[in-house]
Amino acid sequence: MQKTNVDVEQELVRIQEEYKQRATYQPFAERYSLFNEAALLQTHGLERNTLALLKKHRFTHLTDKKILDIGCGGGMQLQRFLAYGAKPANLSGIDLIPARIEQARSLNPSIDWQVGSAHQLPYPDRSFDLVTLSVVFSSILNKSLRQSIADEVWRVRKAGGLILCYDFAYSNPRNPAVQGIPTDNFGPSDCTLTSAPHALASRRP
Repeated sequence: MQKTNVDVEQELVRIQEEYKQRATYQPFAERYSLFNEAALLQTHGLERNTLALLKKHRFTHLTDKKILDIGCGGGMQLQRFLAYGAKPANLSGIDLIPARIEQARSLNPSIDWQVGSAHQLPYPDRSFDLVTLSVVFSSILNKSLRQSIADEVWRVRKAGGLILCYDFAYSNPRNPAVQGIPTDNFGPSDCTLTSAPHALASRRP
C-alpha cells in the first residue's frame, strides 16, 4: 500500500511537470489554438458529440443539473455548458494545475473552481447529475491512479446520473506521456459510443 501511494504521488508530480513544460512550449500552444483549423475542427467535433450524447440520454434541460468537469483546464468546457442552459452556481471544475484554475476563475468567478487531484475529489457522495472528463485517463500512466479516479467519478455521480468521457482509444508512439484507453475498458451495457470511437457516455441506475 505504501509503495502504491508513493507511485501515485510520483505520477501526480510527473503530470504537473509535463503540463508545466507544455505551457511554456509555444508550438504546443499554437497546435491547440482555436485559430488552428485542425484544433478548431476537433473542438467542433467534440462539441457535436457531446450534444449528441446529452440528447440521446435526455440531458437537454440543464438548468437544474449539477455538473462537474474533471481536468477542467482553463474552464472552456464548462463555459460551453452555460451556453447549453446550465447555471454557473451548479457548475464545478477541478484541475491539478493551479495556473489553469486561476485562468478559469478569472473568466467566470461564479463557477466553483478547485485545485486538486481527481483521485481525492472534495465533493460529497452523489453530488452531480453529470460528470465530464476530457483526455484525463490517457494522460495518466499509473494504473492505480487511473482506477482511483474512476472510483471517485462513480462516487460523486448521482444515481441515474451521466458520465461523459472523451479520450484517446490508441496510444501515440510519438508521445510517451499519454496512453490510449481501449474502449473495451468500459462495460458495453453501460456505455454508448458516438461516431467518434473515443467519445463515450456511461449511465447506471
